[in-house]
Amino acid sequence: MPELAIDQRKVGGAFSVDESARRIIHYRFAENVCMTAEGAWTSSCPTIKVKMTMGEHCFQDSIHSFWLGQRLPELRVIEGMDASQPPTLRSSSKAEPPNEQFLKFCEEMQLQDDELLRMVGLYRVLKTHLAVYYRHHIQVTDQVCDAPTVRILRHILLEEEEHLHWGQAIYEELADTPERRREALEWQQHLEDLLIRSGGVTGGK
Repeated sequence: MPELAIDQRKVGGAFSVDESARRIIHYRFAENVCMTAEGAWTSSCPTIKVKMTMGEHCFQDSIHSFWLGQRLPELRVIEGMDASQPPTLRSSSKAEPPNEQFLKFCEEMQLQDDELLRMVGLYRVLKTHLAVYYRHHIQVTDQVCDAPTVRILRHILLEEEEHLHWGQAIYEELADTPERRREALEWQQHLEDLLIRSGGVTGGK
């Protein structure tokens, strides 16, 4: 009988334990930025369906942050961990930006008060950026030893990609004149300039 249960995963990858942990700490920070922006903006957005959807995305991003925090103790990061909890329920509260430039990008994005420009910053810039880095992490990390991270990121991407589809659709609705489209694209370019100067969610490492 031929071998049917074939495992094509290979031991070894681009990230050490410490490097994988470092990246997850930064991913968790970024998910917290998404969550707090959505929570803060929900009350002041004039479009009802934007309020409702961002409330849902806020909840989902909070779960993403929690999942990433659960992975950290397994990678030897125990800051904020309750050691009295069973191992499967332990979580680290650690979440940090990779550098001050990334923090500046996030703060500028969050302080925007225009509904369209908020959608541009969150969905067309930050979440698009995160999805690329999550896919990259999945592809290059150790598929065996870092399998829990791969599983978490795959589950996060299922929802993040839905967020991106919705974000593009609401962008098309709100950027409904040449002037608004131009304003949106200029804001997007400004934020992308800040993001690229920071090196992105991993600080360029």
